[in-house]
Amino acid sequence: MRVLVTGASGFVGSHTVRALLAAGHRSRALVRDPGKAAKVLQALGVRAEEVELLPGDMLDAAAVAEALNGCDAAIHAAAAIGVTGPQVDLVEVNVTGTRNVIGGAVAHGLSSIVHVSTIGIFVPPSGPVITAGAPLARPRTGYGRSKLEAENYVRGLQDDGAPVTIVYPGGVCGPDQPHLDALNEGLAAALGKLWPLPGGGVSVIDVRDLATALARTVESPGGARRWVLGGHYLTWPQYADLCDALTGVKCRRVRVPSAVMLALGSALDAAKRVRPFDYPLTRDAAEFMVTLVPTDDRPILDALDLTLRPVEETVADALRWLAGSGHLSPRRAGRLATGRPAAPAPPRPTLIQRTLGPVFQRISGARWFAEVGPKIVPHVDRALHRLTGGRAMLGQLLVPSLVLTTTGAVSGLRRQTPLACLPDGGGWLVVGSNFGREKHPAWTGNLIKNPDAEVSFRGATTPVTAHLLDDAERAEAWPRLTAVWPVYDRYVERADRQLRVFRLTPR
Repeated sequence: MRVLVTGASGFVGSHTVRALLAAGHRSRALVRDPGKAAKVLQALGVRAEEVELLPGDMLDAAAVAEALNGCDAAIHAAAAIGVTGPQVDLVEVNVTGTRNVIGGAVAHGLSSIVHVSTIGIFVPPSGPVITAGAPLARPRTGYGRSKLEAENYVRGLQDDGAPVTIVYPGGVCGPDQPHLDALNEGLAAALGKLWPLPGGGVSVIDVRDLATALARTVESPGGARRWVLGGHYLTWPQYADLCDALTGVKCRRVRVPSAVMLALGSALDAAKRVRPFDYPLTRDAAEFMVTLVPTDDRPILDALDLTLRPVEETVADALRWLAGSGHLSPRRAGRLATGRPAAPAPPRPTLIQRTLGPVFQRISGARWFAEVGPKIVPHVDRALHRLTGGRAMLGQLLVPSLVLTTTGAVSGLRRQTPLACLPDGGGWLVVGSNFGREKHPAWTGNLIKNPDAEVSFRGATTPVTAHLLDDAERAEAWPRLTAVWPVYDRYVERADRQLRVFRLTPR
């Protein structure tokens, strides 16, 4: 079967071309830039000679008609997202393009035609579950109105008996996205900057599962059909928890009431019009975030004998790709950036750590504390350490702590420094945070000059040798360190330097 695919240079379209080839079909792609499309497909392991790349624009009715000649089926996957991306003429792209491709395919008498829509045309939803029979929304945004107008046009063709299947995917996620947008863009921003947690949730559909579904749909013509394929539904806290578990790095979260999220999206839209900046929260995206509910995918899963891969696999592959392509820092991708096995889980927090930890983390991460803390905390810790025989320090209630004795790099005198630590294989890991100030703390220079030092931990004194971790060692250890004391990440951003990390090994 020869299948015309639009959007082959995009996320869904490129994966759909690969799925069609894997199923034994021939694929023809209408693309504006064949060279770009060839590169996108090559990244998926598809050679340019395996696909018939026709130059043309879906807004050009004549070009679309030529591309449809000789085809048995068509999949219209091209669209302007418009939820997190730049402003474009959404009506022209989404409506005119749909009329040319879907209407043209009907006029050419193709036996199987697939229109890729979105669950967004049901948002805000009218009930607790989105079904293909749910009432259409009344969107206020340009993107929503353009998709709704295209939807009504295609439904009109269905009412006239055209063999068009409409598929409504949820948030498309996974690896190898040619242009970062939508769910992957939001994922990178949430992990790299700040993860807002409003009400509502997200439906995650793997791009590879969606592509397989589209390829199977053209193989099973059955008249006019409407199928929802939202994928796995997660609340925002569940989504953030999943990413924490996969990366080993705790993301920075903030609870945001839904009304505030909507207002923030509108405010950011206004601010971006004055001075453009990169953050994918818009009014459109905020509305999706706070109102989305689960979807009823059973009809399409049963009809196509389709089983969705676990959401853990989808998100893990997406995060690996985001880190590997430079969209997410390796520090935030944690173990997924290094390919290392999962580190042992940190001990379960005590009641005091659970109740007081967030408060003290917030205080410790504040800029004013970088000035006040060094003048108070070390002196108090040294006094408590001396009075209790090395068994207690101020920070020990929240995080494991030790007193490190080094030899001054210049003076040659013994210097005692209270530090948070991470017990590690009989030794300890310590971080030169200096409360997030610009300069490395003096004790790190002492260890570089004189690695032999002494640790006092829980009343016992141990001679140690210090080793400054290299980049690979640091990448492995960092997720475990931030799991114990998340403020380290805030210190990195504020100090604009790489914090030195040492392993203290008993000698």
